[in-house]
Amino acid sequence: MRNIVFDLGAVLLEWNPDAIIRQFTSHSHKQNKVRKEIFQHPDWLEMDRGQLSEDDAIGRAVARTGFSKNEIIDLFYIVKDSLTIIPDSLRVLEQASNKGLSLYCLSNMSPENYSYLKQKYDFFNYFHGIVISGLENTMKPEKEIYEILLQRFALNPNETLFIDDREENTRVAAGLGISTITFSPSPKCYSELRLLIAT
Repeated sequence: MRNIVFDLGAVLLEWNPDAIIRQFTSHSHKQNKVRKEIFQHPDWLEMDRGQLSEDDAIGRAVARTGFSKNEIIDLFYIVKDSLTIIPDSLRVLEQASNKGLSLYCLSNMSPENYSYLKQKYDFFNYFHGIVISGLENTMKPEKEIYEILLQRFALNPNETLFIDDREENTRVAAGLGISTITFSPSPKCYSELRLLIAT
């Protein structure tokens, strides 16, 4: 193994929509509306795909939900601010870097969220290459985004490990010959990762 590819949300960074919703509002009917009309709405995936700008998504959400524009802007900021580093995962990233492995990032994320995080966190400097769905107009688990990663950085799938929290994403990677770990923030998963990196 020479290369490790990390997902961002729920692997290196916290991603907890329920906590975001609770921070946004304590009213249960408003919480349900945010869950259904924002996070579970097709517009959210279109932002991640880079086919809907955040500004346009805000306007659509205002029209769809009845929330004010300022409320939706606040919600989108809470989303960005909630994407905090998972310390144990950062230590895995640092261990892999110290071991001399080539590190990459493959994540479903809007261009606006990625730009915000790129300015906020310096762990992006560990990566030899980054592929973000919103900049490629394709997203996991679509096969195309994995092929972009492999071809752009000339990665041999047989020498590459992909870490992602969603089984549908690791399944497609495995079909391309990439070794995978379906991540969970558990001691067992972290032990497995540390062992793989150390060998």
